[in-house]
Amino acid sequence: MQSVWSKWLANLNGTLPAEALVLRVGVAERVGFEQATVLANIMRMIVLVGANTAIFLACDFAAKVSSHSPYTRIAYALVACIFICYFIIFNACSKWLKDPTHFQNASQFIQSILVVMCILCTFWGVLIVCLTLAAGPRQLSLIYGVIVACLAMPALVAPVSVAFVAWAPIATLGLISLLIRADRIDPFALISFVGFLGMTGFAIIYLNRRLTERALDTIRIEENSEVIRLLLRDFEESASDWLWETNADLELQRVSPRLSQVSQKSPGELVGKFPGVFLGDMAKFDQRIGSPVAKLNRYLTDRSAFRDLVVPVVIGGEERSWSLTGKPILDHTGRFIGYHGVGSDVTAARRSQEQIAFLARHDSLTRLPNRVLFNEVLHQSCSHCEEYPVALLCLDLDNFKMVNDSLGHATGDAVLVAVGERIRGCVRDGDTAARLGGDEFAIILATDDIEEVAVVARRVVERISRPYHFDGRLVEIGVSLGISLAPKDSKTPAGLLKNADLALYRAKSDGRGTWRFYDPEMDERLQGRRNLQADLREALQHSEFRLDFQPIIDLSTGKMVAAEALLRWHHPERGLLSPALFVPLAEEAGLIGPIGAWVLRHACMVAAKWPTHISIAVNLSPIQFRDIGLVAVVDDVLAASGLAANRLELEITETTVLETNSQTVDALWQLHGRGVRVALDDFGTGYSSLSYLRRFPFDKIKIDRSFIRDLGHEKDDSSIILAIIGLAGSMNMLVTAEGVETMEQASLLAGYGCPQAQGYLFCRPIPEGDIPAMMNRFHQTSDISYLTRLQ
Repeated sequence: MQSVWSKWLANLNGTLPAEALVLRVGVAERVGFEQATVLANIMRMIVLVGANTAIFLACDFAAKVSSHSPYTRIAYALVACIFICYFIIFNACSKWLKDPTHFQNASQFIQSILVVMCILCTFWGVLIVCLTLAAGPRQLSLIYGVIVACLAMPALVAPVSVAFVAWAPIATLGLISLLIRADRIDPFALISFVGFLGMTGFAIIYLNRRLTERALDTIRIEENSEVIRLLLRDFEESASDWLWETNADLELQRVSPRLSQVSQKSPGELVGKFPGVFLGDMAKFDQRIGSPVAKLNRYLTDRSAFRDLVVPVVIGGEERSWSLTGKPILDHTGRFIGYHGVGSDVTAARRSQEQIAFLARHDSLTRLPNRVLFNEVLHQSCSHCEEYPVALLCLDLDNFKMVNDSLGHATGDAVLVAVGERIRGCVRDGDTAARLGGDEFAIILATDDIEEVAVVARRVVERISRPYHFDGRLVEIGVSLGISLAPKDSKTPAGLLKNADLALYRAKSDGRGTWRFYDPEMDERLQGRRNLQADLREALQHSEFRLDFQPIIDLSTGKMVAAEALLRWHHPERGLLSPALFVPLAEEAGLIGPIGAWVLRHACMVAAKWPTHISIAVNLSPIQFRDIGLVAVVDDVLAASGLAANRLELEITETTVLETNSQTVDALWQLHGRGVRVALDDFGTGYSSLSYLRRFPFDKIKIDRSFIRDLGHEKDDSSIILAIIGLAGSMNMLVTAEGVETMEQASLLAGYGCPQAQGYLFCRPIPEGDIPAMMNRFHQTSDISYLTRLQ
């Protein structure tokens, strides 16, 4: 039946395949087709039985009823018409069953059959009436049988309930004719007939409805099965997943082309028990507790379902990841008969997930663990430090910022990558090396042995301090380390980090390029620094700062030409404190800005009272120098004090110059254009370079005291001093020698042509109130060289 139905659909719809058209044809058409097919099969059998009945009637009446009766001739004619109708019906049903395309649709076939049936029933009704009128007593029993058959016949064509309308008149006419023949109407017989006729009609209508509902259910099931089949076929042909199925012995039953493709095996090679046929050697060797293969075997043993279980599989020598989903199949008795499921190759997705997870816990530049993973390891290490002691090393690169700013971020990143590789080579597999951010690194060593930790620290310092070569450039940096031990120094991650940071700060204070272990005194010193920082915040409000001034002398005349303002802090409890103690604290606390502004303002106010040929020199901290509002601050100070711009001299160090950017360079040129002079302080102690002497608008170079200290001894720095003086002269810059303490140093400097000097030989830094006396001293009659007077 299904093949006929498919053929009919295919012919009706051209080139589309029948299996696809099943889903497009409405349910009503499917029901009509089923009814027409049932009707055709039943009607052919009815035709055969009806034709035999007509022959029996004709033969019986021909032998026992007079041929001269008018009813006889009519009966013969009616039998001939009946045979014609039977032929038409039989032929139509045969055509339908053989090729339904002879009809436009099922409704047309059913309607044509019903039309012929109505004509046939009319002939039968008239035939029965005629035979009843002509029949003798013995023929009436045959007519009774025909009438009963007519009453039962509609039940055979129950799928087409309207057939009842065609068959009912035959029985009705036959009964009426029989009652007339009996010369009286029996009311009981009539009531029984009507009741039986009603019961037959109800049964036919009820059966038709129930059969139609079942047909609809069957069609829906077929359509759903067809949809599922098509979807599964499309799934296997176009999707990246595949289907798998086993029997009760877990033997693989069906190998789809997709499964054969992804496993790189022929269907013949995929014969065996699941999952070994899938996983190969992995199913034998990866039996670790909690492993994916062990979980899969447990599910199979328990006959339980599993979903998205990722298992490893080796294909072509490459390990890949398959995701398997399976569900046990049970028969109607609840007996296990196998598994069916779906699988997919999730290697790419899994690798992407692993990459995302790796990047979330590792530094993208150096590939070392980042702060997230470092904190996890540190917390875990601290929780077990009593049983397994550890050492924490905090690393900070020396001079990296200078490299990053001067050579560019690309070179800086390359340095960080190289540093990460060198750090990785300094630790063992059980240790953890991490980049915390910027130029900060950390190492967690699985030991608290001081000597062993010191060996690692020494190795790290030595390897990181080796030169780096990038694009033909030589780069040199260093590293400082702070070390704390657990559980000795602390048992908590926060405490261990704090102590390592304190040790790192001590290492940097001690000259960098070294390492220091934490000791409790560092914590005490830290507390002292914090207290001092807190006092600094109140020092400005309580006017605890003051300025001392040290004169700068013209070596050729002996007269004072300038004075350098030096900051002092008179602490209410600790007395007078040196700038070397509190200025770094002020920079760390962010207080150097307001303190520096106060120094500049107060120094200019004092210098404004001096003779106009005497200048004032003020030191700028790196933070002040990088302040984009520096030009505005200087303008406001000069305007408020009334000091001429050419009498103000701003001193900056070489280290400060190396940390500049384009904005700070522009600011210096703006100040230079206003007449403010710029001096390079402590020249020779940093990375002296002729390039920034040309880049910046320097008016003066100040030779550091370290070059003056040994002047006049056997191994002095005379050649360097002469070179600096010659360089400055060629670039139209003044030179001031700092730290002059002896007559010999002053005489040599004068002989070298150094124009200016300052130091204890001439005058120590003095308070503001002693300035007038100092000026008088250096402006006495100068007929004799001031060097002679000093002697």
